[in-house]
Amino acid sequence: MSEETLHVNEFEKDTKPVYRSERNLQQRYGPEANFSYRAHSAEEILSDKALLREMIMNHHEVQCPRLAALDDYIKARNPTIYNAERRRTEKEKADYRVAHNFAKIINVFDVGYNTGVPIKKVSEDDKINEMIKEYDRVNDIEALDAELWRDFRKYGRAYELQYRNQNDEDKSVISNVFETFVCYGLDVERTPLFAVRYPKYKIGQEERVSITVYTDAETITYKPTTVNIINLEEESRERHYWGEVPITEYSPDRYRQGGYEDVTSLIDLYDAAESDSANYMSDFNEATLAITGDLDMNRYTVQDMIDMKNANMLLLSNGINPDGSKSQTDAKYIYKQYDVTGAEAYKERLQKDIHKISFVPDLTDEAFAGTQSGEAMKYKLFAFQQVCKTSQRGFKKGLMRRYRLLLNIKNFVQEADNADLGELQIVFTPNLPKAILEELKALADAGAQFSQETLLGLASFIEDAQTEMEKVKQEEEENKTDLVLNQMFSPVQSSAEEEVRADEGES
Repeated sequence: MSEETLHVNEFEKDTKPVYRSERNLQQRYGPEANFSYRAHSAEEILSDKALLREMIMNHHEVQCPRLAALDDYIKARNPTIYNAERRRTEKEKADYRVAHNFAKIINVFDVGYNTGVPIKKVSEDDKINEMIKEYDRVNDIEALDAELWRDFRKYGRAYELQYRNQNDEDKSVISNVFETFVCYGLDVERTPLFAVRYPKYKIGQEERVSITVYTDAETITYKPTTVNIINLEEESRERHYWGEVPITEYSPDRYRQGGYEDVTSLIDLYDAAESDSANYMSDFNEATLAITGDLDMNRYTVQDMIDMKNANMLLLSNGINPDGSKSQTDAKYIYKQYDVTGAEAYKERLQKDIHKISFVPDLTDEAFAGTQSGEAMKYKLFAFQQVCKTSQRGFKKGLMRRYRLLLNIKNFVQEADNADLGELQIVFTPNLPKAILEELKALADAGAQFSQETLLGLASFIEDAQTEMEKVKQEEEENKTDLVLNQMFSPVQSSAEEEVRADEGES
């Protein structure tokens, strides 16, 4: 058997030297691809252009490739299965590459569960509540929070930039993780010293970059330069009044891991198994027809044999049985044997492991049938909820910093009367289906009473319960007015009709 034949369908076996374990994401990118930048002071780095240049290049060349790999998984461009070096050896054999978007399933479930119901921010101070409400309205904060959480759980980090525009509106936007990083101090509180934002763009074939550094007091802009050779020539300095570095980094914990980063190796294995299955099914359709009988093989040339092989046909002459007689003529298909039951069990186990290790439940599981009670569903989500609690704490720290920066700028422009955030409460509400009718019935049977506003608020087709109650009240007043008018004019009309009848009778 040739060496080529021995190396067929090796996606999951990983025996050929080209299939190195280093291609696993966790081993390909070590701790240096995810560490936080730190310095003694901002001046230590910003006063030395070589140090700042080295920090930017390190982020671009060492940290960004890991972020790009995580981004590929969520877009079904899984890098391991699509590796060009993994072409099957026999050119005529099928070479399907099947990527599975488990990363997107995990991320979408995470984002929907935590931000599907808008995050509530409530303070004891009504002025703070009004300020936050207006800020959230101007920035469409529900959508912004959801997108921040998406990056936050995809990459293990997310960045938000705050600024004041020409209309004196305080704005928040997402800053791309591929173009942003924060440098922290060496103190135990990890105070942000400065942040760097370097968006890249192209002019023709040349890739250029525009670098901006944000300190706690200034915004420093450098002239556009090339990515390969960064020339830091200062263009302008502008003072800002946010009181701190106006870029906030959100991270779920101190490890800054993505929500599906732990299971990328399992996703690779599942991709390999499914790709092998697809290749087997395709190769099975091209099974070789073997014909054995009383054939004169000398009449066929080598080229004839090659043509027959390409046509998936094989001619074999009769053999000799133990008793000296010739074997019978036969025709049959020859194809690779495949353990279907074992392969499907293997893929099912991988799928379960992906959901188990990521803590995200498999909603296609029969355990999530509609007949399950609410309490039973909570137990299915128990492990995932523990992860969410940790992530919510990290996100909450970022939100508190957002509104602290907002209060700083409001106080500076004298729009907040030196207010204080005080005991600002940030509340996450899980986005889960609820059996409202069952809850209402149980409470009503227990003697509980509800206001009309509460009951109307539960209706899916009513957007604003308060407005609906005002409409009902207005209709009741209109009906009362009509009733009074009817009562006023009805006696007069009746008397007039009686007089007409009396006159007709006399005549």
